[in-house]
Amino acid sequence: MNSPVTSGTWDGFTGAYYTGLGSGELLWLLATMALLVIAIALGARHEKEAYDAVEKK
Repeated sequence: MNSPVTSGTWDGFTGAYYTGLGSGELLWLLATMALLVIAIALGARHEKEAYDAVEKK
């Protein structure tokens, strides 16, 4: 994953190093956000239907 570690140790590295850079992470983030919006919409619809069913009784 684009790691510059070839000696088998992290000796000599200072600070943070992100090995996931360029791995298509944005695509997964957007897919997750879309699924979250769908889940919230479906949940809200179900709750409204359940509330309306109780109110009609």
